[in-house]
Amino acid sequence: MRQYLLPASYAGQPTLTVSGNAWRHLTRVLRLRVGDTLPARDIHGSRYRMRIGSLGKTSCVVELVPEETSAEAAGPAAFSVPRLTLLQCLPKGRKIDLIVRQATEAGVSRIVPVLSERSLVKAGEERSARLRRIAEEAMEQSGRDRPPDIEDPRTLESIARDRWETGILFHESSAGAWPLHRLLAHGPAEVCILIGPEGGFADAEVELVTKAGFRIAHFGETVLRVETAAIYAIGAVMTIVQERNDWKSVPRPE
Repeated sequence: MRQYLLPASYAGQPTLTVSGNAWRHLTRVLRLRVGDTLPARDIHGSRYRMRIGSLGKTSCVVELVPEETSAEAAGPAAFSVPRLTLLQCLPKGRKIDLIVRQATEAGVSRIVPVLSERSLVKAGEERSARLRRIAEEAMEQSGRDRPPDIEDPRTLESIARDRWETGILFHESSAGAWPLHRLLAHGPAEVCILIGPEGGFADAEVELVTKAGFRIAHFGETVLRVETAAIYAIGAVMTIVQERNDWKSVPRPE
């Protein structure tokens, strides 16, 4: 754990009582003692220096001091990173757990599980709550400023009815595909990545989302597992937008 995520109820008070799994992790796993410190963040991304003030048998009291982040401390902004949304068709089993964990580490801002024709799983409140916990744990481990928003599952038809800025469908076929650099050349404020389930999208689904404005980007000739495809696509997009100032701009697709 590189940092501690403060509970959503935290409202800036100087001390906080920690109990349950968080207390066990701080005291039994990290073996923190009175006087030890650890970086912390609230759900808005604000930084705190957390100090163990006292230890009990089932809880501990921590002291919290806000940390001011100056522009100099944060370092120069070499690029503007867009808000990245992952629209992930639900795979079988618990592969979605790994996808959420990796996407959080990679800097995704929002994750929307999607139910498509070849999704062979059922969605429920228990699954959504588990995914949010996984995202929070990944945020604490990776050091990113806040966990992504994890939405409840939606149908592909619902996704197609919404308006998405720079929607990109990563697909195993090169038919109708656009160069990824060209799709990102205009410096979008938001990029929405759509990844299919095992077996990919049905032809009718591809037609549905492309009519809704999504552009196709080709994965290449190799066949990727669904959990590999997600982090592959995220990494490709993040690399291009981060290095945008270093490559020649190309026309935005019309």
